[in-house]
Amino acid sequence: MCVNLLPFQLSIQYHPRVWGGQRLQVSPQNPIGEAWLIHEHNLVKSGELAGQSLEQAAKSLGADLLGYKYAGSRFPLLIKILDCADWLSIQVHPNDTQAVQLEGAGQLGKTEAWHLLEVETGAELICGVKAGVSPEQLEAAIRSSTVRDVAQYQAVQTGETVMMEAGTMHALGPGMLLYEVQQTSDITYRVYDWDRPASAGRALHIEQSVAVTTTKTASITPRLEAGILTQCPYFVLEKLVEPSTYTPDGSSFHALTITKGQATLQSAGQTWDLARFDSVVIPANCPEYSLSGHFEALRSSLP
Repeated sequence: MCVNLLPFQLSIQYHPRVWGGQRLQVSPQNPIGEAWLIHEHNLVKSGELAGQSLEQAAKSLGADLLGYKYAGSRFPLLIKILDCADWLSIQVHPNDTQAVQLEGAGQLGKTEAWHLLEVETGAELICGVKAGVSPEQLEAAIRSSTVRDVAQYQAVQTGETVMMEAGTMHALGPGMLLYEVQQTSDITYRVYDWDRPASAGRALHIEQSVAVTTTKTASITPRLEAGILTQCPYFVLEKLVEPSTYTPDGSSFHALTITKGQATLQSAGQTWDLARFDSVVIPANCPEYSLSGHFEALRSSLP
């Protein structure tokens, strides 16, 4: 094991989207839909790993960074903040097996979870298919661009958490700012795009959508003040609100994001002052670390 492999921060990737808003703004000309906080292509900002991508660090450090629970060499999670000012496309993601079958060797599926940070009154999302819709009816709706008629709409509130398994048809609606944790995959099959022009990278994926979409609905966890918000075979998502000290056991990294207030992270005599949406990767073999301050934070790790 490495000695004192300390927490580190990454550069952020900002992605303009046609549905993006102003809350992640870095340029007034381009509404930002997604801020990729932790991703394998983000670069380490400081410390011994400075200038490396998270992908490079994961390959070179292996279990010291990722944890002994994980058998792969890729950093397995992607953490984002999304600012939704308009409807995202109705879409679906494949599971691991389907990703390889449809996209090639080495591809991963995409199960994801959303924690809703700010939700305007009346905001809603699509989280699956209405009860009673058969697979045959679903396929017909996908092929005829009438999936709005079979989609399950759900009003949501600040603080709720949505688990979206691969294969579940979904769409985020306007008026939401949210945290997303997902498998390291950017495979999205667009089922329907609200009649936007099918250009600029926004084509529909009808055959792929038919192949992977199920009649599932998502599970929604009511607001919790702290503790485990949701979990699945790919990740555990927790909410932290109290100053505390943690001792990693080597089984998994911790991906930490401040979502409210400010926090101070300390480990091995070093200090990091963290503001809203600042994120830190805490390696699996990191020494004991502590969080203090008045804050709310989300922490993702392997189950």
